[in-house]
Amino acid sequence: MSSRSKEADFSDDLFSDTRMSFGDHIEALRTHMWRALIGFVVALVFSLLLGRPLVEFIARPVDNALEKFHSRRVEEVSKQLDGGDPNLTHANLARDMEVTINHKQLAEALGLKAPAPGQPEWIDLSLRIKPVDMAVVLAEAERKVVRPATLSTLTVTEAFVVYFKVSVYCGIVLASPWIFYQLWMFVAAGLYPHEKRYVNVYLPFSLGLFLAGVFLCEFLVLPKAVDYLLSFNDWMGVEPNLRLSDWLTFAIVTPLMFGLSFQTPLVMLFLNRLGLVSVDMYTKHRRMALFALACVAVILSASPDAISYLSLVIPMWALYEFGIVLCRFMPRPEAAGDVPEEDEMVEV
Repeated sequence: MSSRSKEADFSDDLFSDTRMSFGDHIEALRTHMWRALIGFVVALVFSLLLGRPLVEFIARPVDNALEKFHSRRVEEVSKQLDGGDPNLTHANLARDMEVTINHKQLAEALGLKAPAPGQPEWIDLSLRIKPVDMAVVLAEAERKVVRPATLSTLTVTEAFVVYFKVSVYCGIVLASPWIFYQLWMFVAAGLYPHEKRYVNVYLPFSLGLFLAGVFLCEFLVLPKAVDYLLSFNDWMGVEPNLRLSDWLTFAIVTPLMFGLSFQTPLVMLFLNRLGLVSVDMYTKHRRMALFALACVAVILSASPDAISYLSLVIPMWALYEFGIVLCRFMPRPEAAGDVPEEDEMVEV
């Protein structure tokens, strides 16, 4: 082939000005990774300064639940004391008591005449002790109930490790917009303009669903789940001794699983757009899909209690129905519509 024909073939290549070599791709990836890492380090330094408030925020649901658990125990013992439980101290009941008092000293204390000679030196008196006030009853209840349970550590380094883990997680969350931006800048170089528009629409939607799942779990599910699980301690009559590191894992993994499960409508829309699953298949096999989501909820739920499970599976069922509606309103374009225009192809 002549040099002129080679130049003609090269001029017909729409991507001749935008083509990158493998080395250029690696260099671009390295640049964006370094920028993402620098952003994460800056967010981590900031998070280390806020580590203690973050640990207190994460521990607040279980601390509140333990405080309620302790108050419940105190109230139960107080009712038993106030009701004259024979197994407890009768602190609120009037009781008759026989006491022996020195006759002469009693007369002097009451301002009476001294006893005549020949009278007994000691006399027996019957006294009735009146009931004590409720403050004494509560004090007795507090004494009988174990001190309020708090999150505990079992090793010397556990508190430091938990502090650092929380700071790292917070740093990832704070730096995530910058990290995703760098990732997007690297990926966007290989997308058509119409593909970029899809990402710009669905990415905020995906983030909103993820945050909705996280907030639902953090502010509604976790407090109720902890109260429910601690109620078994009440029922079995055992004292809870919760470990800080275990609670940290539970408190972080559970909201994460909720956030991921809330991506169900987008996954359904993605499969529909690829042509793998149609809307009719979603509706026809609804029962099977709901059963599959129930099984997935068992795996994603970090706690075996019914409240956590139902709080996850019911929104997933609702999101499945929302995914069907989303697929109907955003149907898969025709094959001809998938081909990008020529002006779009050169703007890579």
